[in-house]
Amino acid sequence: MSTDTDKRFEFETERSRLSWETHYKPVLKYLSLAVLMVWMLLPVYYTFANSLKTPEMIFTTPLGIPFVTFDPVAWSGRNAWRTMWSAFPFVEYTLATFIVSVGTAGLATVSAVFAAYSFARLDYPFKNSLFVLSVAGFMFPIVLLAIPIFVLMQQLGLLNTYIGMILAFTAFTLPYNIWLLRGFFEELPDNLEESARVDGCTQIGAFFRVILPLSRPALASVFLLAFLLAWHNYLMAFIIGQDPLHTTLAPALLELKGTFFVRNFHFIMAGTFLSMIVPITMYMYLQKYLVEGLSSGGGVKG
Repeated sequence: MSTDTDKRFEFETERSRLSWETHYKPVLKYLSLAVLMVWMLLPVYYTFANSLKTPEMIFTTPLGIPFVTFDPVAWSGRNAWRTMWSAFPFVEYTLATFIVSVGTAGLATVSAVFAAYSFARLDYPFKNSLFVLSVAGFMFPIVLLAIPIFVLMQQLGLLNTYIGMILAFTAFTLPYNIWLLRGFFEELPDNLEESARVDGCTQIGAFFRVILPLSRPALASVFLLAFLLAWHNYLMAFIIGQDPLHTTLAPALLELKGTFFVRNFHFIMAGTFLSMIVPITMYMYLQKYLVEGLSSGGGVKG
């Protein structure tokens, strides 16, 4: 016959056992996140560390593993950061890239919103066929369309212009934005617009007053995606912006390898690291809008 002491001992023993949900799973989750964070930050660290070296130190480091050094030679007048800032028009290229990226993200987002809304919430003939046609750009790689786009921009007189690059970047970003926003609009309940119509809103009024505020997380996502794709786009920027004064950072940094910075890869590392700052800042700025949109629209369904 068990006593109160035995029952208390069994209870304490049961509590002291390690369980998967309370002990192992949290540890593995945070360990996996830590490994993923290190893997994602490794290129940033590699670029930053090599920008602080001399060319000899980069080539002689075993396996190319970087380390931060404060060697007097590396931090003399031949410092990569100082030379990049004085001898290379980094500010002008960054400003041009920012203008093209923001213009592409804005145009692609606005165009995709109206197109995706019509495909998701309106009824008209050949809607599904038009949707398939609009997202058919996924099937064509950018290399295949480079020459036709170059000829088209040449005939329109948009070579070496920001407008030409914005239109070209938008053409490759728009299909994915339409596909993503259409799926989001289809998940919104139909009674939201019906309630707005009962309160006196028109179709357009319900779209701007109800649908768009609830779509902030999706809009922020497609805007950020279009911005990043335009910021890192090399091929179209190289084809359309042939003039060195009307191009973006991606082709400009690659030209460092073949101009007066031959074999000086620390300049390329410094420019590459500086080019990462704007996308990272943009993501950190839009992240709070993503969280705000998710928290405001999280209780809509049901």
